Amino acid sequence: MSLDFSRYSLINIDTALQELAQHEITAEVVDAYVCAMSFSNFDFLEKRLPFTLDLKTNQPTTWDKLVRHAKRKYWLKNPGFGVLVFDATESCGYVRTYRFANPSWPGHLVYLDQSWMQVADETILYEMLDTQMSKSVFDTWVSYQSKVTELPTEFVNGRHANTTVAKSIMCSRGEGCVGCGTKATAYAATTLGRANAPVLAYLPVCEEHLAAARKHPSVLHFLASIFHLSLDWDGLVKRDSIPDELVPVVHECVATELDGTVDLREQRRNGWFLTIPLKSGWHWKLRIRSLTDYSYMLHDREGTQQYRADSAPHHPEVPFFPNHEHSRPQTDADVKSPSFLYGHPLLDLKRLKDVGQEYGAYEDGGEGTIS
Repeated sequence: MSLDFSRYSLINIDTALQELAQHEITAEVVDAYVCAMSFSNFDFLEKRLPFTLDLKTNQPTTWDKLVRHAKRKYWLKNPGFGVLVFDATESCGYVRTYRFANPSWPGHLVYLDQSWMQVADETILYEMLDTQMSKSVFDTWVSYQSKVTELPTEFVNGRHANTTVAKSIMCSRGEGCVGCGTKATAYAATTLGRANAPVLAYLPVCEEHLAAARKHPSVLHFLASIFHLSLDWDGLVKRDSIPDELVPVVHECVATELDGTVDLREQRRNGWFLTIPLKSGWHWKLRIRSLTDYSYMLHDREGTQQYRADSAPHHPEVPFFPNHEHSRPQTDADVKSPSFLYGHPLLDLKRLKDVGQEYGAYEDGGEGTIS
């Protein structure tokens, strides 16, 4: 008896390719993109089998290229369409299946020859794919990738907990490096979307590909070069600093969100300094120059600095160097810890609010609570 597969979604690959010219779309590029995105990014989907990714295209030309590249091709006699199967690799523990989104398309029959294995229906196909070997390969891959991406995952989780980022895309390959698959020792990251709904794109890289990434105007340009793409990313390139004309607006928004008021704002050689007094008598002082040159400082009623987060390259021993936090700046009790902040106050508001609560900056007496 055939099982009902209608409730399972197919992943549309066309949206990832829509900016490409036809000659830039190859089967290798399509599958390399899926493999790079495969770890953790599709966990939310209910799957036909735990170790399969089921994809589709609406484009006859893309389907044609995939057909010519696939080594395993199955023709489902009922209802009458083809499914391409790509086996798991070192880069991707998933078995990937591809199909044309419109099963009634007459062009399907063009491809039906002796190279296709004919099976009755999807139930039979997935019974064939459901092997202990595939399960073992997938479980081993997930276990290994979890270890490889342990540090990147900590970084992503830190961004989720401390900033307004709620969604992330992490690309990886082999032992981590998205470029070559060797062990990743660093990362390149960027943020897409609006300040109220940003998405973090995170790329683990080796030292060689970190150097390569730095030569590109943005992480997205670098990602495009890896997949041999030619995209117009101009609208997505992240600014490395807040334009001067927007600083007053940012100051006003941050002060409002922190339940403070706008006070002194001045531009110095090392950036803008924004002061935000709180009702308790404490105040924030934010220095913003660029996303790689900033500091956030919380002062108590006497003006003593109780907390600081900054990007000064002073503590390479702290993970995610150079961004770090000081629990008690300029005291023997100071603890340096990893920071997951951006250097853009609107994106870092969640952490600033949490710090204010932790240190008692919103209490009537304004006495710190962190010892």
